[in-house]
Amino acid sequence: MVKRDIYQEITNKIIKRLDCVDLENFKAPFAELAAQGMPLNPITGKSYNGINIPSLWIDQQEKSFNSPEWASYKQWKEKGAQVRKGEQGSLIVFYKTWNKQEEDEQGEQHNIQIPVMRLYTVFNADQVDGYESEGTLSLAQADLVTRIDHADAFANKTGANIQHCEARAYYNRTNDFINMPQTSAFLDTAHSSATENYYSVLFHELTHWAGAPHRLNRDKATSKTQQLEKYAFEELIAELGAAFLCAQLEIVQSPRDDHARYLKCWLQALRGDKSFIFKASAQAAKAIEFLNRFQED
Repeated sequence: MVKRDIYQEITNKIIKRLDCVDLENFKAPFAELAAQGMPLNPITGKSYNGINIPSLWIDQQEKSFNSPEWASYKQWKEKGAQVRKGEQGSLIVFYKTWNKQEEDEQGEQHNIQIPVMRLYTVFNADQVDGYESEGTLSLAQADLVTRIDHADAFANKTGANIQHCEARAYYNRTNDFINMPQTSAFLDTAHSSATENYYSVLFHELTHWAGAPHRLNRDKATSKTQQLEKYAFEELIAELGAAFLCAQLEIVQSPRDDHARYLKCWLQALRGDKSFIFKASAQAAKAIEFLNRFQED
């Protein structure tokens, strides 16, 4: 009986999808960003919408804010809080419709609706003094993740130091630990459930962890150009590793569409050469085999 090569099967499926991905209409897979919670305005009690959601997610991640609460300077002041001196705000976009009367060639009046875009600056709750959350995050904090015992056991047996210190996911190569947001921070998305998002992100970071210098020693570059290429290549490896482990542990039966989108985005940084997928696939398979050795009793 011929043994199935699950890694190659998944890689082939992703390769087929790459040509169908239109990067001009690319929407990043915000599983990691969505783990931070839906951006909310604690003064109005409403969630931000549209392009403001990913924009505030990215700012929250880049600035390492723990809170998903945002409000304007004036709104924080009305709440009795004060934005700290020197803090830089984040831009949001607000659209409203302006009604205007115009006369046509026949002299008849018509009501014309003109969309008007306005920019506002908001500040995160971590940038203000004198404010404590009053429970406006209850909706965002609802835990949608169903824990999967065998997947948790797999991660635990690796011995990886998995912490929950910040509302973002990353592998700290210097101090050799993985940070994961709490499960309650993960959301359902168009492509996958909160549970799938949680484990996909966890396995992504575990694949990074496996490549540390004292493990598989995936080398890092020195020049700026090499660093950019190595970073993109490492992200390909980690995303393929996540896809492999999700399939192996039967969390998902086939690679999600956002895996292909994410991979193609990084391929663009590598001059669009799909051969990098096969090279990354080999490294990802090596990482998963390394992680699997911890499961042997």
